[in-house]
Amino acid sequence: MAITTLDGAIAGFQPPQALQKNGATMEAAGVFHTLWYTAGRPGPATANTVGVNGQAVTPSLVAGEIERTNPGAGNAYLARLQAQTSVVGTLLLVDRLWENSGLSTTLLTAQAITPAAIPSRDLNGAALGHGVQAAMEWSAAGGAGTPTVTLTYTDQDGNTGNSGTFVGVATPVAGTVEIFNLAAGDSGVRAPTSYIQSATRTSGTMHLILFRTIAMLSVTLANISNAIDLVTAGMPRIYNDSCLQLIWLASSTTGVNFSGLYIETQG
Repeated sequence: MAITTLDGAIAGFQPPQALQKNGATMEAAGVFHTLWYTAGRPGPATANTVGVNGQAVTPSLVAGEIERTNPGAGNAYLARLQAQTSVVGTLLLVDRLWENSGLSTTLLTAQAITPAAIPSRDLNGAALGHGVQAAMEWSAAGGAGTPTVTLTYTDQDGNTGNSGTFVGVATPVAGTVEIFNLAAGDSGVRAPTSYIQSATRTSGTMHLILFRTIAMLSVTLANISNAIDLVTAGMPRIYNDSCLQLIWLASSTTGVNFSGLYIETQG
């Protein structure tokens, strides 16, 4: 049964999880950066090698996610996300739903994807793709090249052959995340089907990922803590087997030291 009162939310608080990430170097101001591979707590993830068709992500398959447990009964919700960072920026808490490996950084023809289905953790707790974003994530630094990158996908309503794009950053550092802009009217990605780039990325290791953004926290003063709670965050649902990670929207190239807390409530 869902939590419907403040007393219920307080009664359902789970132990806080300390978060710490150290020294992640950013690509550039305004570019997203995953903390998935960054040392700290939780420890860094290992780059997956599952192939281009990918896998649905659950905590049992990967390491690097924020520690949590499913409720024995009822639902789970974000209760508090708190962060203090050495430089200003914006922190995203996301649920990593799907990932792949093996896409060529140099091939200029379409690379087909027959994807494993996403888990039932979209915005509505289904596997339809509502609120699901797609991005390229670099686990090893990329080489020169600023191509237009196009992802063909099935959208949240089941329409096939839609396209999302971005213009790649030059020589992306490890951890760089490049998020696709979706086709007009789309609000999510159900299944990626093809990847193509207009110019070579030269080298490096990249992964296509699908994720749902749960909350965003603006850190407006360096070394001063800021937080959101279940009210200011809109009480977002944390679905069973969520694989929670952090993505940082950088304000500069300066390496970021990060500490914080994650708390959820269950009931």
